[in-house]
Amino acid sequence: MQTQLSHEQFKAKQTVRKNGLFFVLENLEHTENIGSAFRLADAFGVEAIVIISKNPLDEKKIAKTARGCQNFVPFVIVGSCDEALAYLNQNDIVPINLEITSTSKPLREINFAKFEKVALIVGNERHGVSAQMLSKVPLSAHIDMFGNNSSLNVATALAIGAYHVRESPHLTKRTKSLFRLIGG
Repeated sequence: MQTQLSHEQFKAKQTVRKNGLFFVLENLEHTENIGSAFRLADAFGVEAIVIISKNPLDEKKIAKTARGCQNFVPFVIVGSCDEALAYLNQNDIVPINLEITSTSKPLREINFAKFEKVALIVGNERHGVSAQMLSKVPLSAHIDMFGNNSSLNVATALAIGAYHVRESPHLTKRTKSLFRLIGG
């Protein structure tokens, strides 16, 4: 009979493996979604999170949802799309909008094996990825949806995207983390 593992039992079996995956959170309004992104980042071995925000973040609310994961996942806060893209470019990270656009491809059709490092960009809860970001990042991917709705919660979209990227064969070849590049 199966039994659920305790946190300690799970940690004893777990291997931490970073994988060249990054998240970019563009102007999210709900700190709960930022906290959820930290939990997902920890779960999927994301190298770092780039948060684009001109407003101060409510660290208590983020911490409540992140459940401590904000202490394990490096992050940087920038004030603009241009700053975020400069960071990605300086670190040879390929940005991919996770958004339904006129040229987006289904996520399952993106060949992640050709990229060493990838950043999934998600946008504002109401407006999605900004027009400015869409104009500067040529590659967009969307999650196939089969119901009436055309969008998902930011955290849900990140989870699906991260799982898809994480399952790509090239990710098992990662040998070192970029923690030192952002001071984590």
